[in-house]
Amino acid sequence: MTAWSDTARRTIEAVAATLPDQMTLKARKAAIDAAYPFGPRSHWPYRAWCKARRAYLANFDRNGVRLAHARPTGLEHLPRDPKTGRPMI
Repeated sequence: MTAWSDTARRTIEAVAATLPDQMTLKARKAAIDAAYPFGPRSHWPYRAWCKARRAYLANFDRNGVRLAHARPTGLEHLPRDPKTGRPMI
């Protein structure tokens, strides 16, 4: 990661820590956008910001509710190999 990406990610994490869980997606976006740390919104700093913003907002649905990304695979009921942890079919 670049310094721009690290700064963007840290800034978004700091703002996100202060936001309530019940916040709408629109308000969440506005709070994140208000914390933009790089000056003019152009070139590499802005691209790094947009990438970090997209990654953060991908964790929420349209209503601002945090998504549970762990989808079941259908293999949870199978015994696991003790060495690898993979399902034994």
